[in-house]
Amino acid sequence: MPEPLSAKNPRIAHLRRLSGRRRSRAEEGLFVVEGPVVVAEALAGGAALVEVFVDAAVLGASPDGSAVDRVVREARSAGVAVRPVAPGVLDTVADTVTPQGVVAVAERRTSSVDRMVGEGAVLVLAGVADPGNAGTLVRSAEAAGALGVVFCDGAVDPFGPKVVRSAAGSLLRLPVVEAAAGSETVAALVALQAGGRRLVATEAAGGADPESVDLAAPVALVVGSEAHGLSRDVAALVDQSVTIPMVGPIESLNAAVAGALVLFEAARQRRHRGPRSDAADSTRKRLDVPAGSRQAQRR
Repeated sequence: MPEPLSAKNPRIAHLRRLSGRRRSRAEEGLFVVEGPVVVAEALAGGAALVEVFVDAAVLGASPDGSAVDRVVREARSAGVAVRPVAPGVLDTVADTVTPQGVVAVAERRTSSVDRMVGEGAVLVLAGVADPGNAGTLVRSAEAAGALGVVFCDGAVDPFGPKVVRSAAGSLLRLPVVEAAAGSETVAALVALQAGGRRLVATEAAGGADPESVDLAAPVALVVGSEAHGLSRDVAALVDQSVTIPMVGPIESLNAAVAGALVLFEAARQRRHRGPRSDAADSTRKRLDVPAGSRQAQRR
């Protein structure tokens, strides 16, 4: 085994920058994957891993072979460089308190809106700032059969360590589109509409019951900022808003919970309706429902 890398090694400094700086991840087209479970999912899903760092104290420590040992074998079989690191060094690099002995660097792959075609909804995170909410929504989107996720209007970095961890591998499998605030966001949403999708936004109040809305039709489900709701530019494009009906004095649901409920309602409607023909889709009229007041979808 080669000499373990110390905390002062340039590769470790580079790993620390990727873990902590969004700008570095964007400029280099790389991001960090932490923990044996997510790294194994990345390998199984065909993600382009650049290198894997493993705590030398964990490597080979279990006589029966640990999850880390299995990841290391799989990485080497895939031709990925595996670099032992001095004990404790990864604890100072990773975003998690305990990275479980393995961290990988992967290529940052993004998609485009025009590739999100077919059955299933598209999830749009318009200004969602909390990494845990974003990751949970990505995971829910995959579970509900969504075609992909659009991060826009100042949303959190989809490839930040906390989002990747919360998504539990889904981010590595679902197509992801990034659109910055302003004109890029508007262009992405207009492209979704041009492709035949209605924009249906979750709102804390004033929207229709999701069960009363045709979510089996081609839709893009828009979840806004936890603190401020939808921006003016996004709200102006929304075709319809929905609100989760609640019993009791609850003002609003967590953004991830509300988004997940609507995603699974859309999936339920698609199951009951069955396959839709392109001809039926093309003749469906676009609903023109006022969006109403845009209230914040709070945590």
